[in-house]
Amino acid sequence: MLRPKRQSSSTITVTAPIGGWNAVTQLAAMSPNEAVVIDNWFCLPTELQVRKGYTEWATGYNGNIQSFINYSPASGTIKFFAAADNNGDCALYDVSSQNISVIDLVTESGDFITTEAGVLLDTNKAATVYGLTNAKFRFAQFANSGGHFTIAINDTDPLLLYDGTTWHSVTSTSTPYAITGVDTSSLNDVILHKRRVWFAEQNTLNGWYLDTDAISGTAHKFDFGPLFSQGGSIAKLTTWTLDAGWGMDDYLVVLTTKGEVAVYKGVNPADSTDWSLQGVYYIGSPVGFFPTCKYGGDALLLNKDGLIPLSQCLMSSRVSTRISITNKIQAKVTQATSDYADNYGWQVILFPPQNMLMINVPTSDTTSDQYVMNTISGAWSRFVDVNATTWTFINEEMYFCKSGGVYKFWDGQNDNGSVVTTDLLPAFSSFGTQSQIKRWSMARVSMGYDVSFSFSAQLSLDFDLVSQPPQPYNTLSSTAGVWDVGVWDNAIYGGTIVPFARWQMASGMGHYGSYRIKTSSKTSDIRYYATDYVLEAGGVL
Repeated sequence: MLRPKRQSSSTITVTAPIGGWNAVTQLAAMSPNEAVVIDNWFCLPTELQVRKGYTEWATGYNGNIQSFINYSPASGTIKFFAAADNNGDCALYDVSSQNISVIDLVTESGDFITTEAGVLLDTNKAATVYGLTNAKFRFAQFANSGGHFTIAINDTDPLLLYDGTTWHSVTSTSTPYAITGVDTSSLNDVILHKRRVWFAEQNTLNGWYLDTDAISGTAHKFDFGPLFSQGGSIAKLTTWTLDAGWGMDDYLVVLTTKGEVAVYKGVNPADSTDWSLQGVYYIGSPVGFFPTCKYGGDALLLNKDGLIPLSQCLMSSRVSTRISITNKIQAKVTQATSDYADNYGWQVILFPPQNMLMINVPTSDTTSDQYVMNTISGAWSRFVDVNATTWTFINEEMYFCKSGGVYKFWDGQNDNGSVVTTDLLPAFSSFGTQSQIKRWSMARVSMGYDVSFSFSAQLSLDFDLVSQPPQPYNTLSSTAGVWDVGVWDNAIYGGTIVPFARWQMASGMGHYGSYRIKTSSKTSDIRYYATDYVLEAGGVL
């Protein structure tokens, strides 16, 4: 008599989804090394790491900080400034030092500056520049024989020039620096290209440039209007490095609000034999106040098609989203740019020491997410709960601002004293038997940590994206076990990152499964390596 074949359980290991966030592939076709949800994890080439936190740098400023301005000379003191908006009363603060910014505000004659009520301004957190009407600045740094300078513009106030000691308001009649030919309060962008300072004039297609190596003097107009058939105004100026066959060369790139791009080659715009138009292209309207970022020799542009390398944009009249850097998360990018396109805070920024590229996504006036890519692997994840308005990278460190304060990022394991909580849902897997129903009985998460953390986990079946584990409750401590005394597979043995692996009940039946994990900690560097499953394959249902 034939006896029914007894089903046997098998153990299957699924490694960490180092391929990162996938928001475009069908759930049933997703690669095992990808994730459906990956919040507050950073994808390393071999494992996942819980993002680090941030610490208070300088707080207590009036208003919301909306932009940074950097000053990074080749030698000398590095400085950076924060521009805050207090209901239209804007000011610029020196935030170069942690917690303290001691600045004596005096007039040119040496008199201390007071408020309209005659009150001496607080020198502990006094504004370097006050009485501004706009806190949304763009800036460029420039060096010549006279020193190192930072030029900052905000399209409403006169241009600001910093010489390493003093901020100067620059107009057509100011001293010791003046710019004639254009109203400097009408400028909305500034870059350095081929030893010339270039400006864009707000609400126009006019560019302006200074003489070679000049930081003041006559501004010369260059009308880009005849190039662009769709009108609009200049949204951003940037540079693009290209190997044209005889070595690397920098090109000037003009991006309009309607999504058209003009590329120019040359040094002197007044010399037609030297200055030449390379092409005009359409790539889609840019998103945000800071839609570009230098990326090696290339330039990245953020529009509704995603984050696109300029070199790819110019290959066709409209770039395919498949070659965008954000192609794996394009559905999320498109949704975000549709829902939040008008919010201030969009920004693309590099964090080189951590091999990190970030898109700041402002979900409201006070909240934001960060879509984060590992520049080595190209894997994406999402950071939540940081709620940054704007970012800056200076002196090999990353800073952001929110709620009237400046914070240092990737510093410590908590968010200024609050826990960092994660959520991870790896890709659903059929474990090689798509048509067979399976019964799970146990799961074991392999992780590493150095101090302590809490976690919870739950088996998710057949593309259930709604059910979640409870708030992390299992607390683990790195107190070292004693060899031959500690309990195997439970005790922890010494090391910087100690291992954790423990079997847990994970019962359920379905065709596809994934183990959703949440963690929380204020102190620990947490890593995720793999999950082992014990399951039994049944019949075809």
